[in-house]
Amino acid sequence: MAVGKRVSDKEVEKASGVGIVEYLNLIGEPIIADNQKYYRHQDHDSLVINVHKNYFSWNSQGLNGNNAISYLTKVKGFSFPDAVRKINADIEGKDISVFKPKPPSYPLEFEYKVDEVQTTKNITNYLVNERCIAPDIVEMLIESDFIKEDKYKNVVFKWKDSDGELIGANLQGTYEIPLEKRIKPNRAYFKQELPTTEEATYKGFSITIGYPENLYLFEAPIDALSYLTLNREKMQNSRLICMGGVKFEVFKSNLKTAIQDCQKHDRQIKSIHSCVDNDDGGRKFEEQLKSFDYVVNGNKIPLISDMPALPKGQEKWDWNDEVKATESKKKQLSKGIEID
Repeated sequence: MAVGKRVSDKEVEKASGVGIVEYLNLIGEPIIADNQKYYRHQDHDSLVINVHKNYFSWNSQGLNGNNAISYLTKVKGFSFPDAVRKINADIEGKDISVFKPKPPSYPLEFEYKVDEVQTTKNITNYLVNERCIAPDIVEMLIESDFIKEDKYKNVVFKWKDSDGELIGANLQGTYEIPLEKRIKPNRAYFKQELPTTEEATYKGFSITIGYPENLYLFEAPIDALSYLTLNREKMQNSRLICMGGVKFEVFKSNLKTAIQDCQKHDRQIKSIHSCVDNDDGGRKFEEQLKSFDYVVNGNKIPLISDMPALPKGQEKWDWNDEVKATESKKKQLSKGIEID
């Protein structure tokens, strides 16, 4: 396809503001709604479009983008200028709206709409045998009602406040999703965060051992349980906080809560540990953390990097990778295999 002349910033702005779903319907692309949030291409099962975020991902091809221009360039093979011109020509004179993300809405109260089951065999098998979490830690969390199994065999991680009240939950699938069915290529398991109040949205899953004097920040519950498996001997008076990614607002909310909880018992926050993934996102988040001083009642709280070391040849490493690698080495040693 011939490359056209340069397009203006105004032309690019106009074309990039079009909603992907609305534009693809306009030009007759065979897409169909999976639900209120996602559309799927009828000719390519792994090509999925997120309506709310104006984002598409073609998992089997490793392609993704966040506007109609990127769809035409990556999926249809257009040059950038030609894609811009085509979109603007297609929408000329049409009543097509500019994409505007919907502002977040929150329920007034958290409703726990999960069908729990009595068995825990599927989540125990997943957490212990696949994720290498210590069996006694899994058993303790099940008995204390912090994790449960639902009818779809998902792990339900329950969020509880300082008084033990249920304020939210997130679900983690226990069976790998085929590549062509994934919303995102690198998301191999089902994940869902249940809608909750605005305040609780910035809390997340957490575990407190003793008093929350030492805070440990993780991207996901599996990472927190992996770290606990490897480091339980040093976890006295600690709170493990799962942010649901790298979310500074969640960290700030949990820091405020921990300060209040400590003050109730005449105690102080002693340390903050960054235990996020060792990848680009994790490293940028840690730099953001380091740009602030944390002072409570005149005492500066040290920020400690507890990111797992990145093995040679790897681009990403998290604490679950670390616990699985440690368990693999133990098994090899027990069989008498020499490890470099």
